[in-house]
Amino acid sequence: MRTLAAPLERRVGAAAAPRLYALVDQGTSGLGNIIAFALLGRALAVSEFGAVGMMIGLHYVIAGFHRSAAVLPFTTDHRADHDPLAAHAENSDWWWIALVLALALSAATALVGGAVALAARRWPECGWAVEPLLLTALISPAMLAWEFARRWLYKIDRADMVALCATAYFLVLALAALLAGRLGLGAPGGALAWVLASLAALALALPGLAPARADRAGVRALVRRHRAESSWLAATNLPYSVYSTASIVVVIGVLVGPVAAALFTAARTLTNPAMSIVSAIDSIDKPRAARAFAAEGLPGLARVVRRSRLTIAVATGLYLALVAVFAARLVALVFHGQYDGSAANVRLLALGFFLFGLNLPSETLLIVRRAGRTMLAIRCVTAALTILGVWFGGRHGVAGMAIAFAVTQAINLLLLRAAEARHARETTA
Repeated sequence: MRTLAAPLERRVGAAAAPRLYALVDQGTSGLGNIIAFALLGRALAVSEFGAVGMMIGLHYVIAGFHRSAAVLPFTTDHRADHDPLAAHAENSDWWWIALVLALALSAATALVGGAVALAARRWPECGWAVEPLLLTALISPAMLAWEFARRWLYKIDRADMVALCATAYFLVLALAALLAGRLGLGAPGGALAWVLASLAALALALPGLAPARADRAGVRALVRRHRAESSWLAATNLPYSVYSTASIVVVIGVLVGPVAAALFTAARTLTNPAMSIVSAIDSIDKPRAARAFAAEGLPGLARVVRRSRLTIAVATGLYLALVAVFAARLVALVFHGQYDGSAANVRLLALGFFLFGLNLPSETLLIVRRAGRTMLAIRCVTAALTILGVWFGGRHGVAGMAIAFAVTQAINLLLLRAAEARHARETTA
């Protein structure tokens, strides 16, 4: 892959190539999700499509715990980078920690689904949540394993391989979703599309990563070293899951119902590629921020964060502006009349997604500074405001909920910038 990519890297420059590969990664993954949701949205009944939307939202809830407890500490830890053999051994130990955690989270989700199924015998109104929970347990092991492998490739500067794996993910996801819709496999068939896509990407990534056998002493050392901060970061995920662009649909489903979850999923399908752009930039900038802080202190970290925020603002702003202008045509094109009347919802969500993206660089600064308690406090406030906003906004449909989301993200941005400024003052004092 390095040989094939060499002419492109010479043309765009070594510094720009990783960002280009990251955009290919998130562009193909985001486009694959759009196509999958569009195909399933056309083929499935509203209740089944709502189950798929809830499944993805629930997956990102547990993915947030996985990311906080394993992926973020792994991504921002560069202590062993001076020794390639030691670095590979440590990265391999992280891989096994992440894999065990992925299986444990998936098993816990399945147990919750079983418990809800038992509860539904007495309270039938909660029975609709069983299928999304069990489907989440089905898709999460493969998806979480691929996400960790993807971050590992970025960490060792193999963004070119990430782009290749993401292309395979896109092709398999689109084809599997098409077949699931054509064959009438329902929500379970749609869920399998994400499993097959993740396994295809993993099949390409793992031979190059070649995880070594787990070293028990090394694993225990990593757990001891990162236990405190991982615990704080994992704790911050619970409130974050309330207002994350990926998992807020779970709150909507619980408070308003599965039909509202389906309508929100349809509107989010068009704005969600902006988050793919943010994730592409974040995948490159988090390791850069950690290295800059280690080498230059707060000035280096602040420089990376400022550049990251500017890049996110320009890239997502352009995309979301286009979506807002052509919302009606895009809804008709993607869903073939299934969700007509959603254009206004899409425009309102575009504003909320733009503000959400601007929050990520400030969170990067707090993560690198190991300010888990500050993040937890901010996320709890934002989560509480989001629940209140969705509850009140739900009385006015998806539009009301989208407005509530935008308002709470504006407040979240102000709180994060205030925390960022406070850390800068404390460092210079």
